[in-house]
Amino acid sequence: MAIKSKLRLGDILIRAGIINESQLLEALDIQKKSGTQLGKVLLQMKYITDKDLVYSLSEQMDIPQVDLESTKISNEAIDLVAEKFARKYMLIPFKVEGKKLSLAITNPFDLFAIDEIAVKTGMDVHTWLATETEVHGAIEEYYGVASSIQDVVNHLGVGGKKKKEDEETVKAEATEVADAPVKKLVDLVLRQALDDGASDIHIEPYEKVLLIRNRIDGVLFEAKRIPKTIESALISRLKVMANMDIAETRAPQDGGFSRKIGVKSIEFRVSSCPTIYGENVVIRLLDRTKLSLTLDDLGLMGDNREKFQKLLRHPYGVILVTGPTGSGKTTTLYASLSQLNTPDKNIKTIEDPVEYRLPGVRQTQVNPKANITFATGLRSLMRQDPDIVMVGEIRDAETGQIAIQAALTGQLVLSTLHTNDTASTISRLAEFGIEAFLMVSSIVGILAQRLVRRICAECRFERSPTEKEIEIFTKQGFDTVGLKLYRGEGCKNCKNSGFKGRVGIYEVLLIDDVIRKMILDRTAPMDIRDRAMTTQGLKTLRQDGLSKVIQGFTTLEELDRMTFTEDSTF
Repeated sequence: MAIKSKLRLGDILIRAGIINESQLLEALDIQKKSGTQLGKVLLQMKYITDKDLVYSLSEQMDIPQVDLESTKISNEAIDLVAEKFARKYMLIPFKVEGKKLSLAITNPFDLFAIDEIAVKTGMDVHTWLATETEVHGAIEEYYGVASSIQDVVNHLGVGGKKKKEDEETVKAEATEVADAPVKKLVDLVLRQALDDGASDIHIEPYEKVLLIRNRIDGVLFEAKRIPKTIESALISRLKVMANMDIAETRAPQDGGFSRKIGVKSIEFRVSSCPTIYGENVVIRLLDRTKLSLTLDDLGLMGDNREKFQKLLRHPYGVILVTGPTGSGKTTTLYASLSQLNTPDKNIKTIEDPVEYRLPGVRQTQVNPKANITFATGLRSLMRQDPDIVMVGEIRDAETGQIAIQAALTGQLVLSTLHTNDTASTISRLAEFGIEAFLMVSSIVGILAQRLVRRICAECRFERSPTEKEIEIFTKQGFDTVGLKLYRGEGCKNCKNSGFKGRVGIYEVLLIDDVIRKMILDRTAPMDIRDRAMTTQGLKTLRQDGLSKVIQGFTTLEELDRMTFTEDSTF
């Protein structure tokens, strides 16, 4: 590290226009009396910020700067430097390339710390300057869970124990999982997932490691790798919390628990399934405070919103919301019920599970042990004098028949179905054995949807489209004159993914007289869709998605991931 000749800290700050000469002289006078470094004196006097100090030190010592808020910090680098060492010297490793370790540090004069890391890791250490605020924040973020994991390793013993399938071991585990280090580890795993905005936590056993991945905005990201020796205690603790059988490891189980984390009340649904390397656990997080109850917030806008609002004004009939698992169907139904929920309406639901509580709506949970299925529960609800009924999902012919009968007797019925688009919903109901004349007499409309990731608002930037992208929009009838597209650069706010949150793309099919005749004639779904595009102006999921790309909500690559077609960009 060679300091540039004739460059002094004060001179650099004055040349950059950050301070003036009188401020420098005042700071130098205090420095002589206190013996404190000039940079710290200027910070204390609030003449400069920590970013100003890093800039000036970088210029003075010819050391590059790193913005930790927009830099992805690798777990491999974190594992090379102990937490206590990072906290003591205010530094954090952030990248490993072969034998090269990149290190962000606040005090470049601390050669002892740099040399010690080089000796302990056996790596060629390259130093970068970062602000104290950024380094401290990164330490808290990246060492929080890691240090707790190490506590558990130390508590249980690095060597661990081989898992036995006998009663004595199970009893020992039941006691062991109550230990504070394991509880702390589980709590931190849950908190980290919540802070990341995850919808699911995947705890996946492998031969030599336990991998934790969080699903954020529909995509899985690795959160942490945990030593295999902790697997048994961690999973046992979760099973105890979820009221699952800790002794049963060879059969799938389901359970759940509630936990207040900060000011949020979170529901956790836990599912375990045996694999060749141990029990795989998936935890679904339901944050009731995040429920969006307006159609605008969901991304249902423009012509699609007007059509769906028209459907909700029907006094009776069946409205179906379709799409794959995790496409936001239930949230759309909740938003619809929230809009329909007025004092003069009696609204009933049958759900599995009841994900969110809606004030003023009577909600019933499916419970097979009490003989409450969708079919039996719906049949019971019909004797409760409802105006509006929501059925969580039509899974079989019996439920579909009862839902249609309810609509024919004067109720508005909202439900979901697993199909790829609106027109194929008709074929799906026909597979259940529901006659065409019942469908045309009861179904008033179908909405299909997907969720795509939103571009992060903090790092979004405008770009010009490629020739291939222009061709895609032109084929779909979009005006490409002056077309601008957007992308996320990646920042701390979005964990360098370029995306933050999700938005819906939609397709709305109204069952009008033309479509009713086609259903009775058993017309193919593709022909029904094409006719609706002509007579109703139906926009396909792909077309609605392209509109949202132009509006800057998402990217073409993300749209391709959810609606792959022949004109996809990859």
